[in-house]
Amino acid sequence: MAPRTATDSAEVLGVRINQDRIQTVVYTPPEAWAGVTTQGLYHYPATISDASTTVEIAQFAPNVNFASNSTAAVINNFAGREQMVFFISWATDWSPTSNFLQHAYITWMTRGLYVGYRRVYLNTQIDDMFLDTDIYYPGNYSYRATTADMTAVANWVTAMNKKLNPGSFYRPEIGHNGNGNILYSENVNDAALNTCKPNSIDTGLHNDTALEFQKPLGTGTDAWPKTPTTFTYTAKCLDLDPLKVWFANAANRDQFMHITHTFTHYELNNSTYSDALKEIQFNQAWLKQTTIDGGNFSANGLIPPAITGLHNGDAIRAWVAAGLRNCVGDNTRPGLRNQNNFMWPYITTMAANGYDGYEVIPRWATRIYYNCDTMDCTTYEWIVTSAGSGTFSDLMAVEKADTSRHLFGLYHDGFMFHQANLRNAGNAGYTTADGTTVYSIFQSWVEQTAQEFTRLVNWPLITVRQTDLAVSFTNRMTRDACNYSLSYSKTNTTITSVTVSATSSTCSAAIPVTVPGSVTNTQGFTTEKIGNDPLTIWVKLSGSPVTFTLSTPIPI
Repeated sequence: MAPRTATDSAEVLGVRINQDRIQTVVYTPPEAWAGVTTQGLYHYPATISDASTTVEIAQFAPNVNFASNSTAAVINNFAGREQMVFFISWATDWSPTSNFLQHAYITWMTRGLYVGYRRVYLNTQIDDMFLDTDIYYPGNYSYRATTADMTAVANWVTAMNKKLNPGSFYRPEIGHNGNGNILYSENVNDAALNTCKPNSIDTGLHNDTALEFQKPLGTGTDAWPKTPTTFTYTAKCLDLDPLKVWFANAANRDQFMHITHTFTHYELNNSTYSDALKEIQFNQAWLKQTTIDGGNFSANGLIPPAITGLHNGDAIRAWVAAGLRNCVGDNTRPGLRNQNNFMWPYITTMAANGYDGYEVIPRWATRIYYNCDTMDCTTYEWIVTSAGSGTFSDLMAVEKADTSRHLFGLYHDGFMFHQANLRNAGNAGYTTADGTTVYSIFQSWVEQTAQEFTRLVNWPLITVRQTDLAVSFTNRMTRDACNYSLSYSKTNTTITSVTVSATSSTCSAAIPVTVPGSVTNTQGFTTEKIGNDPLTIWVKLSGSPVTFTLSTPIPI
């Protein structure tokens, strides 16, 4: 039969592989199958001619051209020789369906026994907290998150965690700009201006640079005022801002993770060392005084303002002097992403960045734009600036496809949002599988993402703070350089043990080994089994290969 490409959105691919009991294919009724789109993928509807050697594991649903279900994938067993065949093309570079289906194939092919680990991170960072943002549409006003917004989001975080799969843990991570606290407080009334002396920092107007502009080291003009030289603001001043008071409550603070986003948000592409250092040190002092750094805080991480300063060696040197060892980048900019391997961090060089060895963690942009507080705004900006078409639901459908591809591709990159995206009041209700609820556009995005994930798999969805994410990226790059591998030992038709090795049998980063079930002796290595994820053993090679005997041999 000739290949066809889906044009009818009702056509789905139904999958009924039990991915954690990979020795068998377990039948479930068609109504229980997970449906994923075939949009854009060439596929070949089939029928089974020999049921004695062939088991169907996926179906194409009917559409306007095909009145009944047809076979989409099978497992053949020819006298003990097995193969899995999908009658569909694969495109993991753009297709969320391909990224989802690959897990069925990999798990079945390896029998769930492989070197590596399956982990899905959902890291959502909210930049610009305490600042206000000029809104793109309808314009003529700015928005600053309120305590009502923050209370609604904090309560929702608790509810969200209850809806996620076993073993999940979700927290948004907030990037703070302390100067916004001072700006708000000094404008409360006439007396507040005196209470908040030396008043907020004004870096003045400055010209934007080209996106990847590289500043010659030692150049530039200070934009910060000559005074103050240290952080001297009082608690009385800071407490005039109800948003600061809200975050000072540990119960509120601890519903989120936290990180510095510099003090004023002054863009650092052309900054001096002095200005870059003050941006960090003043914000560190403010975070300490507000006690925000007493929560789940990434003390050695940074969200650079507007992702600037990464080709400014003076700025990076200031970050390091202030104790910061990593920052996030922007995946839309190839110059800030590791072009050798997208799963690795980008490491700065003197030639390209003016500084050797600073770690830049990849981060995804979304269509929830920084200067939007409502569904109408972000939809309008998507249409005007990015050739989008349709409603907020159409925008979210595109976001769902992209985000699913990233999550099922096991990219650990975070996702970028901003404080204006947290507005609750004034937003229309957004309809998800749980019904219609008034959410901020940020919450709507997370709700949709989580519901699609839990619809398709029962794996945990986990958030880690940027400090720990940086370690994860560094370790990935380190162990990949070790050229590690896993070999099987067989007895007749079963795998009885596995051996982990690497070049020279050493690796400074632990190597993950995933097993279905357990081993007879973990040999003191760190193990983890989170929710419905399989057991992972983190093996440290120190000069010799390491062998594990499986508690239950695996048939092949």
